[in-house]
Amino acid sequence: MQGEVGDLRFFIGLVEAGSITATARAVGTSPAAISRKLANLEARLGVTLIIRTTRMFRLSEAGQTYYERSLLIAAEIDRLENDIASSSSEPQGSLIVGAPMELGRRQIAPFIEAFSDRYPQLQISLVLASEGIHDAGDGLDINIRLGMPDTPGSIVTLLATTRRVLCASPAYFADRPLPTHPDDLAKYDCLCIRRQKTMTVINKWAVGNGDEKHVVTVSPKLSSTNCEIIHDWAVSGRGIAYKLLSDVHQDIANGRLQRILPNFYGEKVDLYAVMLPRQQSNANVRAFLELLRAFFRTAGGFGDELATEPA
Repeated sequence: MQGEVGDLRFFIGLVEAGSITATARAVGTSPAAISRKLANLEARLGVTLIIRTTRMFRLSEAGQTYYERSLLIAAEIDRLENDIASSSSEPQGSLIVGAPMELGRRQIAPFIEAFSDRYPQLQISLVLASEGIHDAGDGLDINIRLGMPDTPGSIVTLLATTRRVLCASPAYFADRPLPTHPDDLAKYDCLCIRRQKTMTVINKWAVGNGDEKHVVTVSPKLSSTNCEIIHDWAVSGRGIAYKLLSDVHQDIANGRLQRILPNFYGEKVDLYAVMLPRQQSNANVRAFLELLRAFFRTAGGFGDELATEPA
């Protein structure tokens, strides 16, 4: 029975990863080992579960049925184990959390420290990605990401809302005037993020207030695929950055950065927790999300702090 449950979980992970290579990477083994395990499972069942060629990886009809039933069975086992565990003890075991790079380092990592102190029996891993985009095969229990995901079949819950703001070091404006209108941004050195895979530069900055909205195309003096590098360049006086308030609120508070065009705000950005259906009832996940929501209600750059700002 234990081996059969293991096969169910293996097959769920394989389907969600989307390829044999991604599955092998997620579990730390070779593609050949994953192929052999799949072949053994298909031989035991006497059916082809996945139709695979060099260009194709899709479920057969039998594979679709096996996957759907496996999800139900695994979820029921998880609920049973979590109900028993939660009735007798605090969260324990392991928890793997994914997050965007800068948000993860500046906000999520300190929260995890406090959460770990509260639940010392829990082993927590924080996995950071440059844009917060993780593969299904990364083995995450929770993925915290900016913007609504398009992952089919996932459970998505809104955690908090922040905004983008224009900011720069006071040193950058030591010998130049401050901009007085969004159109002025084209005249200044700007620091832009690039998409990791496409290298597309994000140089159209949307700002507005209650009366007007502008989309300004800026010319990037410096650009990077890493948001923390953009942050560091802004602090060192290299130009104006278009940053999440949640990432820069501390530097604004201590004077290392200043708001530029403070009567204008950038776009709202929602922060979501994404998990697979079988994780929704996990006791560790439930405890983590409950306290994380409370944390964001008091953390700088989120929630109530934005309530009176223009939409």
